[in-house]
Amino acid sequence: MKLSDAAKILNGELKGEDALFYGASTDTRSIQAGQLFFAWKGDKHDAHNFLDSIEAQGAIGAIVERYTPSVNISQIVVKDSQKALGILAKEWKKQWKGTAIALTGSNGKTTLKEMIASILREKGQTLATEGNYNNHVGCPLTVLKLTDQHEYAVIEMGANHFEEIRYLTKIVQPNVAIVNNAGPCHLEGFGSIEGVAKAKGEIFEGLAKDGIAIINADDDYAKYWLGINTDHKIMTFGIRNDADVMAKNIQKQSFELVIHGESIHVNLPLVGVHNILNACAAAAATYSVGVTLAEIKQGLENLHCVKGRLEKIQLSPNHILINDAYNGNPASLKAGIDALEGIADHTWLVLGDMRELGDLAVSMHEDCGRYAKVKGFDQLLALGELSQKSAEAFGEGGRHFTSHDDIIATLQENLKAIQNESVAILVKGSNSMKMFVVAEAMMKQ
Repeated sequence: MKLSDAAKILNGELKGEDALFYGASTDTRSIQAGQLFFAWKGDKHDAHNFLDSIEAQGAIGAIVERYTPSVNISQIVVKDSQKALGILAKEWKKQWKGTAIALTGSNGKTTLKEMIASILREKGQTLATEGNYNNHVGCPLTVLKLTDQHEYAVIEMGANHFEEIRYLTKIVQPNVAIVNNAGPCHLEGFGSIEGVAKAKGEIFEGLAKDGIAIINADDDYAKYWLGINTDHKIMTFGIRNDADVMAKNIQKQSFELVIHGESIHVNLPLVGVHNILNACAAAAATYSVGVTLAEIKQGLENLHCVKGRLEKIQLSPNHILINDAYNGNPASLKAGIDALEGIADHTWLVLGDMRELGDLAVSMHEDCGRYAKVKGFDQLLALGELSQKSAEAFGEGGRHFTSHDDIIATLQENLKAIQNESVAILVKGSNSMKMFVVAEAMMKQ
């Protein structure tokens, strides 16, 4: 796209020479030659003050809210650079000819995204959201990476308040949209799980009339999502309830994938029944755009574990670490606890606070502590005031710590004492609790 075309789309004024640009960035540290830079004033920094650095890195131009004549780089002056990012991404997506799959949910979004991308790569070149680029900035930046070479796009959408997913899905305009599940996360913004379900359901508003809605038949809010998709084609997935796509004859991570009566055997390289349900969601989404069962099987079995999300690490012949420290909420924690059932002689939980749970934070942490005990965990090592409630509810074997270092030292000491017995350690917590520090220290040891 030319800078002059972008200026017309944005109702902005181009100052400087016209040129073609490829992709975009909002970070002066990572911008690449040929890209367009979006500058705005944040809480701590004003990106307009760093335009000289993007010039040195080969940026083609910048979207700005105020013109900087001292910088020898083309600039498009607009009223609001953040809004301009979304507007340009929406137009960019309209001009792209491939197939887009958008997804959201309370738990498993990133794993589901990686499953879908792994399957689609069996068919053609696929762009997928990187890392946690799933918000009002990351999502349009991902869209602006699309080229004529990409046949598929897999776009993850996250939110902590109403209207956010509505905004994103109208930028992406997906051919297929998925709500994976609704659970207790970001309750401070959504108020209740029902609020979460409604906010996640906004993703279907971006679908065209011939778009396909993928719905979890096992979720408590399936009926609601079905009800708001009467104008769309629907494909359901599940394990417990009848659905278009199902997993049957489950034996650990081996199962029969059944789609409209056809079946194929799959050996999934990820732990947990919830990941088998994720696999069904990925199968539904890709089958709906023409992928065969054989290609779905190949894509799922070629999948690599996502770092920090139920990542299985062998610490020693008898000891394994399940690194699920990227983020945490009660539903994903319970899924992780379930995934460790029967995996070792001893199971330990290292838990940091789970944030943004509103008024239910204390009771939910207590419930998770009791759940871990019922599921046979031997120890619960807690960090943070809320997780202390989990340790107290856990009872014998529950301990509260004030630092990552103390937890690490305790784990190392306890593992030395039972070298001849198998141990599985689950590390979990909200990203802000930095529980990855524990996981990384154990891996180094």
